[in-house]
Amino acid sequence: MSYWAAGFVQEMVRRLPYKQDQVVQMLGNLTHGKTRAIVNSARMTLDLREAIQRSMFLGTYEPTQTDWFRRCLRPGDIAVDVGASFGYYTTLSSRLVGSAGRVFAFEPSPVASKVIETAIIESDIKNVVLTKAALGRKASRVPLFLSNTPELHSPSILPFDEAYLPFEIEVIRLDDFEPIATQGRIRLLKMDVEGYEPDVLDGMTELVKAGRVENIVCEFNSFWLARNSTTPQDLLESFLRCGFEVREKTTFQKDLIGRHGKRFDLQDIWFARPGV
Repeated sequence: MSYWAAGFVQEMVRRLPYKQDQVVQMLGNLTHGKTRAIVNSARMTLDLREAIQRSMFLGTYEPTQTDWFRRCLRPGDIAVDVGASFGYYTTLSSRLVGSAGRVFAFEPSPVASKVIETAIIESDIKNVVLTKAALGRKASRVPLFLSNTPELHSPSILPFDEAYLPFEIEVIRLDDFEPIATQGRIRLLKMDVEGYEPDVLDGMTELVKAGRVENIVCEFNSFWLARNSTTPQDLLESFLRCGFEVREKTTFQKDLIGRHGKRFDLQDIWFARPGV
């Protein structure tokens, strides 16, 4: 199926009055996890059996956070996508900052980074730098635990389920990332790294102290943060100590039920430097 036809199919599915998710999942089964799609004007090949990619296909992925990106990023800006997953915010940022801007995406999962890499090639994207590594407080090599189920791909450096498969990855500090050093201010940095957010923040203290990070969008997942021996409140206070203010929040979701019936709270917060 051509990308033109893929866009047409997407539009038709989105117009269905109900059961859109089920229809897309059936399409994913028929295409054995390789369905062409247009996401944020980028050509992508998605596995529609997986929840995040289905939502990207339907255009329903995180509407509040998407609005934040659209309001924050302008042509010529620099954006950093930490935990880029399947590239939704990478491609969105690429479109928003334009040819004069730059997007730095970090995604250590070989499953997810392959989707981004293919999109960059198929769409001839020139303003994205993809790095297949994680960010943290110090340079190292650690196992990334990959989900063994096709329904949801949410890998983490923090171990959780014995069935998750370890895959060795590189961890680097954003302060040590040379391509960033040659750029101007980071207009927007997004981090969603399944509980590893405090480590990412610790590894970018020099950039933060220099005032080179203007906005941060961060996920607060109580379950994953607990796996990292911390809490959402601790992480919030870390951002405030760094001089950021809370700009906006998503709706607080309490007692969600995750894998193996584990309960957790979830919220995303947009932080900004005063006066930005």
